[in-house]
Amino acid sequence: MAVQLKDFGQVKNALLGIQTYLPVGLTLLVGLSLSAIAATGVYEWERRSAQETLAQRRETVTVTLQSDIEEYLQVTRSLGALYDISGTVSEANFQRFSQSFFENYPGIFGMAWLEKVPKSERRAFEQRMQAQGKENYQIRDRTPDGNLVPSGDRAEYFPIVYGQPASRYTGTLLGLDPSYHPRVRAAINRGKNAGKISVTQRFLLADGKTYGVAMFRPVYGEGDRPAGIRDRRNTFRGMTYTVYSLSNLLEKSLGGLTLHHLDFYLLDQGADPDNQVLIFYDSNTQRFIADNRLKPPAPLSPKSLCYKNPTLCTQTLEVANREWTLLLRPTSTFQGFMANTIATLAIGLLLTGLIAIYLGLSIRRTRDLEAAMQQLQTTQGQLIQAEKMSSIGQLVAGVAHEINNPVSFIYGNVNHADEYVKDLLFLLELYQQHYPDPVAEIQEEAEAIDVDFLIEDLPKTIKSMSVGAERIQNIVLSLRNFSRTDEAEIKAVDIHQGLNSTLMILQHRLKATAGHQAIQVVKKYAELPLVECYPGQLNQVFMNLLSNAIDALEDTLAQPHSKDYIPTLTLCTEVVQKAPGGTESEGGAVNPEFIVIWIEDNGSGIPPEVLPNIFNPFFTTKPIGKGTGLGLSISYQIIVERHLGKLNCFSTVGKGTEFRIQLPVSQTAQSHRA
Repeated sequence: MAVQLKDFGQVKNALLGIQTYLPVGLTLLVGLSLSAIAATGVYEWERRSAQETLAQRRETVTVTLQSDIEEYLQVTRSLGALYDISGTVSEANFQRFSQSFFENYPGIFGMAWLEKVPKSERRAFEQRMQAQGKENYQIRDRTPDGNLVPSGDRAEYFPIVYGQPASRYTGTLLGLDPSYHPRVRAAINRGKNAGKISVTQRFLLADGKTYGVAMFRPVYGEGDRPAGIRDRRNTFRGMTYTVYSLSNLLEKSLGGLTLHHLDFYLLDQGADPDNQVLIFYDSNTQRFIADNRLKPPAPLSPKSLCYKNPTLCTQTLEVANREWTLLLRPTSTFQGFMANTIATLAIGLLLTGLIAIYLGLSIRRTRDLEAAMQQLQTTQGQLIQAEKMSSIGQLVAGVAHEINNPVSFIYGNVNHADEYVKDLLFLLELYQQHYPDPVAEIQEEAEAIDVDFLIEDLPKTIKSMSVGAERIQNIVLSLRNFSRTDEAEIKAVDIHQGLNSTLMILQHRLKATAGHQAIQVVKKYAELPLVECYPGQLNQVFMNLLSNAIDALEDTLAQPHSKDYIPTLTLCTEVVQKAPGGTESEGGAVNPEFIVIWIEDNGSGIPPEVLPNIFNPFFTTKPIGKGTGLGLSISYQIIVERHLGKLNCFSTVGKGTEFRIQLPVSQTAQSHRA
């Protein structure tokens, strides 16, 4: 199976590149692993630290909020105690008593007295209020669109008799019965029956834009809270009504705390599912949101500090008869969380990168030095080889020149000698015709030298001398053609002439010897154009390839083989041109671009494991002293670098080896294209 050298070279270079930079990869792997381990340790430390800080913040917020809520509850208790002590409280006394609370508790939206009015006494109560100067006083309900309308029929009413601030509780707001809302009515009934402060769910306050809660404190006719529920129902007089703005209450309570990067929700767990969120604090804007923009808390993210321990972000507060839940949501930047982790990872990656870059540069520098050293060695070898070839070329050229003169003299005089011999033989023939009986002495000498044989053989000898002189002249011409010492520049030459000259020089190795049979040479030459090249260098390539092919055939002949085996050296030439579609077509087309030369042998072939290395400098499989390992390397450089061509090797073990040379016809056109 034929194997292309190019594929082996690519695989080899890839493997060498991986092996060379393996220390860089290991350094990166170890550095990244250590950085990840260090960052993980810092991350866990940061997480624990942030959780501890979060727990402290939770306790601080909880204690502060619980304390302030207790104070607001105390306001409601104090207002109810006023009615327990005084029995009947005038509007003026109510305003004077409640005024101080507004100054010290900005979370209070309003305070009022809600008097119990049975259904049967409604009309009389309204008339009495009107007689006290409250014109158009009516017990009213609030419609969903915010308008006030006369209350519908109920068993009992709890209208606002008076309230504070006075500017809010004037006009139509007086007489409003908060119990029209089922949630408020439920809170009033709980407080009435239990004798304790009751708190409502969140609702929209009278200004139509503020959300808050209301606290009711029951007032009984006996002053103190009756012991039994029946007595409490019978002696129940009304409620002190304190309304709180959630946003104002929390801003006053928590405004002085450090709440950076810490969002939280306040939830009423006993409220309706769609009304459990009381308020939300956005640490980004540092605002309390208690309007229709409120949304339920999103599930905890796996990255949250509270994901594995939800109780870390949860705290319950007791608010009269209800339970409120504080739900914390620390942001990703809480306490600089992850900052040290990121810094540790960044430093680790930076150090790893710097070490890897330094190591990579060192390896690259080492490779460059090794490549330079190898190039130096290759150049030295090539210079030695080139000097040898130059010396051989000069020697061959000198020998050819020295032989050429006497050979030319001999070859030029052989024809004259032939004519002279013919003339003498003709003259001798005339003597024999006219003097058939020579003297005894001449007759004895003629018999001694065998005149008849001389007359027959002398023309043959002269002819043989002429053929030998012509043969020597052809050898001299081949030597001069091979050396080409006077043609160092690019020149258009006949490739076949160079191949034939090289074969002529190697003719002695092709003949049969005592050691092996003759090597047959098969020529399959196509009609080639003149090719622009460096003739001397190209002849050197032919010499290297043909010598290696003959070596391979001689090695094969030295091994046991079939009687039918005939060592054969095949030389083929072809013309290749680029077809319009971009593919290559073979044949003697007009204006060819490339010529191809095949040098093939039917030797034992090259093993696949050796094939990728044959063009490497100093690589040889020949015994010491027989090969330098530079012939194919120099040939490759001459073809690829000097002539911008291609040199490929295909080999199958047991069948032979083929070298394929592709050369551009025009070096100038190929240089522009490259």
